[in-house]
Amino acid sequence: MEHLFDRLRDRAAETFDLPGDIVAGQPRMELVGSREFWMEGHRGILSYGTEEIHISGGRLVVCVRGTELDLRAMNANTLCISGNITSVGLE
Repeated sequence: MEHLFDRLRDRAAETFDLPGDIVAGQPRMELVGSREFWMEGHRGILSYGTEEIHISGGRLVVCVRGTELDLRAMNANTLCISGNITSVGLE
């Protein structure tokens, strides 16, 4: 049954010219240089500090590391972290 769902999801993405990650419910991440990190489709902040921020992405946890990290903007779907970002990891 899951295989059928995957095929239907892929076909819908192709038909409506939608990014596959959005249709699959996966988060979309963008790193702008080493100063800004954007994430769409997050499920909330799990832990927050000036050197490490953990974000729920559903099935995965995104860990942003650096110095002087700041949650600059956040709404129900999108967030932005600024600071000196040294790494972004998936757990």
